[in-house]
Amino acid sequence: MALFKKKRRDEEQSKIIVTEGASKVAGVEGYNRLKDNLLYINADGNHKVIQIESASAKEGKTTVACNLAVSLGLTDKKVCIIDLDFRRPRVHRVFEISKDDGLAEYFLGDLTKEQIIKQSDYKNVDIITRGAEIYNSSLVLVSDKFKDLIAYLREKYDYVIVDCPPVLHVSDYIHISKVTDGVIFLIAYGVTTKTQVAEAVKELRNNNAKILGTVLSMYNRKDGGYNYYY
Repeated sequence: MALFKKKRRDEEQSKIIVTEGASKVAGVEGYNRLKDNLLYINADGNHKVIQIESASAKEGKTTVACNLAVSLGLTDKKVCIIDLDFRRPRVHRVFEISKDDGLAEYFLGDLTKEQIIKQSDYKNVDIITRGAEIYNSSLVLVSDKFKDLIAYLREKYDYVIVDCPPVLHVSDYIHISKVTDGVIFLIAYGVTTKTQVAEAVKELRNNNAKILGTVLSMYNRKDGGYNYYY
C-alpha cells in the first residue's frame, strides 16, 4: 500500500518561477523571450487580449499563461489573467488563491465585474477565477455579459491573458477567439503529436483565430529543468 500519493507531472510543474532578478533561473529566460515577443507584436496596441491554447491537456498551458502574466507585470504592464478553462480551472492553484467569487457569480448577477477581480501577490497582476461550477460554457461565452467583461478589461489593463481549455477537448475556443486579439499555441515537447498539432491548428484557422506564434513547452534541458520558448 502506498503511503504517499505521487504528484502528477503537471502538478509539479505548475508554479510561478518568474521573479525580479531571477533571469538566470532555468526557464525564466524563455518566459522573458515570450514576453518580449508579445511586447513587440503589440507595439500598435492591437494585440492586448491574448488566448493561450494547446491541442490537449497537460501541455503546460496554465503554467505558461501565469508566468507570462507575471513577466509582463514586472515590465510595469497592468495584466489580468482570466481562467476560462471551466472544466479544469487551475489558475487559482498556481497563484495560491481562492477559486470562489469568480466568473460564475458575475454571470449569475451576484457580483459585479469589479468585484470578481482579485489582486495577486505579484506586481501589476490581477486574476479572475472561475468561481462556482459552470455547466453550460457556450451559453456563458456567447453572452453580452462576457463581451462586456472583456471590453471592460481591455480598457483597464495593458494585457489580458486568457487561459483556455484545449482545442481538441472542447469547442469553447470558437467563442473565446471572437473577443481576443490572437492565440499563442503551445506544443509540448515529446508529448504533443504531429497529428494533434495539425488538427488543432486547422480547427483554429477554420474559425478565424489568429495564431500569433507557438511555444515549445516541457523541453527537458540537460540540467533537468523545464524551459518554455517562443
